[in-house]
Amino acid sequence: MIEERDSLIFDLDGTLWDASETVVRAFNDSILEIGFDINLNALDIRNFSGMKMDDIFAQHFNFIPKEKLQNFETIYSIREKKYLNESGGRLFPQVRETLEKLSKTHRLFIVSNCLSGYIESFLDFYDLNPYFEDFECFGNRGLPKDENIRLIVTRNELQNPVYIGDTIWDKESSEKAGVDFIYAAYGFGKIENAEYQIENFEDLLTT
Repeated sequence: MIEERDSLIFDLDGTLWDASETVVRAFNDSILEIGFDINLNALDIRNFSGMKMDDIFAQHFNFIPKEKLQNFETIYSIREKKYLNESGGRLFPQVRETLEKLSKTHRLFIVSNCLSGYIESFLDFYDLNPYFEDFECFGNRGLPKDENIRLIVTRNELQNPVYIGDTIWDKESSEKAGVDFIYAAYGFGKIENAEYQIENFEDLLTT
């Protein structure tokens, strides 16, 4: 399946790495800074991973008064970038080695529903910039994932891409974008009856 593709587009959280322990510290410290003593845990982060950031703020932080929400988002975005640059996240097994091999035969890209700067932090922390040609995220233009997938496809003139992700939102976005989907079953989400599935990241080399 991979052999016939000219390009691979990756989701980030739950597919390439797990940064939930770092991200939850940024959320909790930001919540405390605006005057609330409510603690999330890493599982909470994994559960809403893949959602658009404005939906996350609206659905999971509705205890924050509207007049404080913009300030909270600003504080959080600063803390997220700072903490990620300091601590990063945990790469899933064999990600670096597999990306190195795939980059020799395929063009590689990332599309995530994260804030601006998040993908850059990931690439810089693990020195993975050489493997990826381009990336796009929700934070850059406020576009949903399906539109960002299409943007990557159009901008880079991709002919036969596939999107690799771990949540039902990834699958739905791929379908809306008209791009085939591979389910990363080791990630955060649960998808029933995916047409293509990998149990480990390195399975991409033989899928």
